[in-house]
This record gives sequence, C-alpha cells and structure tokens, in this order.
Amino acid sequence: MRILVTGAAGFAGQHLLRVLLEDPSNQVAGTTLDGSSPAEGTLSREERGRVTWHPLDVTSDASVGDLVASASFDRVYHLAGQSSVGESFANPMATWEVNATGTLRLLTSLARAGERACRVLVISSAEVYGLVPVEAQPVVESRAPAPVTPYGASKLGAEAVSLQAAASGSIEVVIARSFNHAGPGQDARFIFPSMARQLAAMSDGGAEPVLRVGNLEARRDFLDVRDVVRAYVRLMETGKSGMTYNVCSGESHSLQELVEELVRISDTGARIEVDPERFRPVDIPELRGSSDRLRALGWNAGIPMRRTLEDLYGEAAGARGLAGAG
Repeated sequence: MRILVTGAAGFAGQHLLRVLLEDPSNQVAGTTLDGSSPAEGTLSREERGRVTWHPLDVTSDASVGDLVASASFDRVYHLAGQSSVGESFANPMATWEVNATGTLRLLTSLARAGERACRVLVISSAEVYGLVPVEAQPVVESRAPAPVTPYGASKLGAEAVSLQAAASGSIEVVIARSFNHAGPGQDARFIFPSMARQLAAMSDGGAEPVLRVGNLEARRDFLDVRDVVRAYVRLMETGKSGMTYNVCSGESHSLQELVEELVRISDTGARIEVDPERFRPVDIPELRGSSDRLRALGWNAGIPMRRTLEDLYGEAAGARGLAGAG
C-alpha cells in the first residue's frame, strides 16, 4: 500500500507513521514544510529512515502540485494544518488559509491528477460544534456545526470542501472529527505537556512549586493520541466516503481533575494557581462526543487517561534527566 501522511512531523502525524510502519508491506511517505526528516522524538532513527520525506506547503499551489505529480498514492492521511485554537485568534486569516484553503488545494490537485482510486482521510476537529448545551451531549455527528473560534471555523471550511469532493465522485474522502487528545510528543503549547514540564522543573528544584494555569472549569472529552491514530487507520480502511465520524471517548473530564492527577503523579505537592491572563477569548464550557458511529466500525479506546498523564510526565522528567523518569 502506498501511503502519504501530510503533517507527518506533527504530534499525531508521528504516532500515525509508527502505526503504519508496523505493516512492512506499506510504502510510507510523509511531508514536512521543507521535506526534511523530523528531529528524533516519537519516531526512532530507524523508523524515520523507513519514511520517504517530501516538502509540502499547503498554502502553495506549486508545492501541492509538485507533490501530487511526484508519486501516486493509494491512501492520503491529511493531518497538515494549524492546530492551535489560541494561535487562531492571533492569526485567523492564516489559520483559514492553511486549514480550509489548504485542504481544498490538496483535494483539487489529487482529483485533477486522476487519483480516483485514492482514499483521503481529512482530520477535522470537534471545535466545529461550538457551544453545545450539556443536555444535547454527547454530541452526535448530525448536529449542525456552529463554531465559535477561528480554528473551528477553519476546520468547518475543510469539512465543507471535503464533502463537496466526495459528492463529486472524483475522489473518496472520509472526515475524522477529532476531540481533544494528548500523549507523548505533544507540543508544550498544549495544557498537559506544558503542565508536565513545569512539574518536572519543580521536581529537581528548578522552579517554585506553583503551577500557573488558565481556565480549569472546562470539561473535555480526551483520548490518548495512540488510540486516536488507530481510529484514523480504521476510518481510512472502513469509513464511508462522504461520512463524518467523531473520534472521541464519549466521556468528559474537568481540566481541574486531570491537572490535579498530574500533580499527584509528579509527587511535587505543587499548588495550583489560576491566572486569568491565560484564559482564551472564547472557551467552550463542556464538550463530550458520541463515539457510537466510530465504534460500529470495530474501534475501541484502550489507554486510560492516567497512563497518558504518566507517560507525559515521564517524558518531561526524562528530558530533565530525573531519576525514575519514564
């Protein structure tokens, strides 16, 4: 199977590559902005060496065209994008250009190249749902989207062009509407790796035992990234073209309880302080999804959140050379 993963150096991208490489018959290619292999992290040197790397800038017609002309693919996992909700408020137009227009650019190029046998999985986000009343949760895929963040709006745009491409019959496209996920290798811009690094610094005396956080009252539906990427593979193989699937656990956790659990794992006794400066301009109070449609394809989550948090803290502690890390 000839497989392409865009955004392959990203958080979920590297975990997805690892799963795809489990099958030695897969010919796996990945994209980065400049075509270079990512630094050592989630993937080992041997794993990175088994991937063919291509440059890709989804904001450039020429870059996308060159990639599609360079090789033929049976499967394309489209993960490339601007993934930060916070960044989307600072740069909404750039977020739209990457996430929505970039998806259109890629799908159009694949269709024009005659890649009719190619299946594409486009990664969207639960941010498209916006503010959903608690009584309407767990939210199902048929609920009308109403995004309240620039990031959510850009992902809804990506969904729209994906549905149009699937409806045209020119290419098969499945949409994964992902809820929050966390795990080893995640960027410190996100809450749990950020907290884990702060706590690891406290463990070796490198910082005062005070954890400064934003809004912890929000409740979110979290999955471990390793469960998420296995869901992506299942959707690619058995999902219906033109169909959207929530990728979620069906349960919600308050950020407060998860941060407190991370503090317990760290054994630092850190005090948690809420810093209003860290609040987002718009924050969704609670969002929990229904995973029934995905589970009907045979997927189930297997990694509990405590293990996810333990692995995140172990990674942060290991980076500081703390005894017992990992």
